Amino acid sequence: MKKIAIYITTLFFLTSCELTDVVDVDPPNNLVAENVVKNENDAKALLNGAYTTITSRTNPFYYMYTELIPSALAGSMSQTGGGNVHGQFSINDIKYDNSYVKDYWLSFYKVMDMANNSIVLTAELSDEEISPNNKREIIGEAHFLRAMATFDALRYYGQFFDESSKYGIVLRTEPSNFVTRDKARSTVAESYAQILADLDIAIADAPDYTVSYRASKTAAKALKAKVLLYQSKYAEAAVLADEVIMSGSTSLESTFENVFSKGLKSSEMILMTYRDENSDNIDNNRKRFYTGRVGTSWFTSLMTSDPRKPFTYSGANVLKTNNVEVFRPTYFMRLAEMYLIKAEGLAFSNASLEDASAPLNVIRNRAGIGNTTATTIDELKDDIFDEIARELAFENGSEWFAAIRFNKIMTLKPTVTSSNQYILPIPEEEINGNGSITLADQNPGYE
Repeated sequence: MKKIAIYITTLFFLTSCELTDVVDVDPPNNLVAENVVKNENDAKALLNGAYTTITSRTNPFYYMYTELIPSALAGSMSQTGGGNVHGQFSINDIKYDNSYVKDYWLSFYKVMDMANNSIVLTAELSDEEISPNNKREIIGEAHFLRAMATFDALRYYGQFFDESSKYGIVLRTEPSNFVTRDKARSTVAESYAQILADLDIAIADAPDYTVSYRASKTAAKALKAKVLLYQSKYAEAAVLADEVIMSGSTSLESTFENVFSKGLKSSEMILMTYRDENSDNIDNNRKRFYTGRVGTSWFTSLMTSDPRKPFTYSGANVLKTNNVEVFRPTYFMRLAEMYLIKAEGLAFSNASLEDASAPLNVIRNRAGIGNTTATTIDELKDDIFDEIARELAFENGSEWFAAIRFNKIMTLKPTVTSSNQYILPIPEEEINGNGSITLADQNPGYE
């Protein structure tokens, strides 16, 4: 166990630096497989390190800025923090050398790298060193984590909204080192294909759902439903979301308040970060600094009379994702989102008004606002968007990406005037440090 601890410490040190630093050095001796993962306990520790990469103080961008950055882009939060680099997100005028763009990019690629190491090194263990079932489940979980990080990287840095686009992301499916560092951008279609391939492995091999802070078959199906929705594969997304709903792995809480007052005990959480009194401290949970981030906007107008408002924010202060009573977790996916994915998928795939309204009404009635009054599919689509914003605000960029999918963001946020602003620039450091990428590969609008 000493060797695996040394490995994780070393990798955390490396990944806290620039990506160019991670891949420009020769792999130290403790990264050699035979010195790192010798048995099942080592493999489990390595996988745990991947989860820690998402929640640790050295990588706050994954658990915190996946709330702050998209909310500032959408206008549901007025700011990501103080200073000019923060303000660029709020006015949708982001510069290629923004340091938070770099750190955000790195947060996703750190998780990919940890997942890649877990996949490669665990796969090399023999049946004498690890049980076949546990080996399969560990590798399945790692594939889920890689898929999640890859999807997030694509959503923020690739033209996810256009599957014919050449502007995908750099796909990392091997541990980062001096051999693998130089890699060109993949297309959007290739990026989606890799994400779905990883999720199919996770659906087959990850553990059954037991807790909300670990990957599972249920989480993999839920994420796949979301990915299919982003690909405009609406009917398929609706079918898979319904499978998650009907699986019985999770269940809706009786009230919206209960969803966020029960923490890890909430019955509808599919995937969230683990937080307790020991991890909710100044060093390890930067969400303790969430104050004054909600300003007047289309979002606050939408929430004016909604019963969920008192549990979402108060004045300018975020409440939902900064609830001290449950130690401020991050919510990646929950069952309510599956109902809304089902509703959106049906509405955009020529289902009947009655069928597409049904899953939406489940969430509306739980919130206490009654059935939709839409009489046409177009009206229903508007109601679905509004419900996504009210129900899922501040959760993993839900309102930002919905505003793009529903073609509403330019109306809601006047500072968004071009689809180029839907994504962030590829960081300057990646272009300088990756020999297979040049300035010509930068996202449109950031040249």
